[in-house]
Amino acid sequence: MTDSSDPRPAPGTALAATDTADTVPDYNPDDYRWVPVRRRRRVDGWTEEKQRRFIEILADTGLVGHAAKAVGMTRESAYRLRRAPHAGAFARAWDAARQHAGGLIEDIAFERAIEGVEQDVYDGNGNVVAAKLVHDNRLLRYLLSRLKPERYGTIATGATTAPPPALALEQSLRAMEPALPAPPEQLLGCAELAHELDLADRCDGELPHFLREQRPLRTDAQVAADAAAARSARGAAALARQEQGHTLTEEEFADMCFHLDPVGNAGRRRRSRDDAGSVNLV
Repeated sequence: MTDSSDPRPAPGTALAATDTADTVPDYNPDDYRWVPVRRRRRVDGWTEEKQRRFIEILADTGLVGHAAKAVGMTRESAYRLRRAPHAGAFARAWDAARQHAGGLIEDIAFERAIEGVEQDVYDGNGNVVAAKLVHDNRLLRYLLSRLKPERYGTIATGATTAPPPALALEQSLRAMEPALPAPPEQLLGCAELAHELDLADRCDGELPHFLREQRPLRTDAQVAADAAAARSARGAAALARQEQGHTLTEEEFADMCFHLDPVGNAGRRRRSRDDAGSVNLV
């Protein structure tokens, strides 16, 4: 994991590969994937990690909005990035992901054609009175004509156009990455290369958290702690308003009680949920 912006000696003056192999035993460059790392972290906007994650989710789901939301961005910003002047690699990876997601769409189409889709049956007043299972035979015939055209397809006359070549998703993702630096055995000294190899092995091929561009996802406990802190701050403001003689709303009064006794309020909420559950079980 080398920094492309970090000045290093030229390959001609760096350590020879044979010396590196003798100093660092069992080192095979093909076993490691070396990527350039920015010196300054970026956590806003379409970072390289977000772009790669967006393409991976798009390939799994085929949904642009879902993939954008999963990386903390919007659908509109994704389309703007696709139209950007220097986003050709991202656009090609987008197309490859859409083509890869076609397999999922085909599976859904086969399930609907073979297993059928449940539809409601209405009476004259518009009320649902029953449900029926409907099989789409036209969809099934279309899928069969595409899956086995020699048997179920129509014989085409005239010249036929060849289908466009399939886009490899992994190659498209690699094309999105910045240009790689020179091989690490040419850029790093013996001790530094051994340190990088040890770091890569300890991280199991993942970049350390201090080198990643995207912040780690917050856990449920962290989200709950932030919500409790915000509510306690609202409760403190409500307490100050009450001391000044203002009348509090029910929500402000509840926040003030939480601020004065957060542990007791949490315990009472747990007990009330337990009591509600016991009543429902009777």
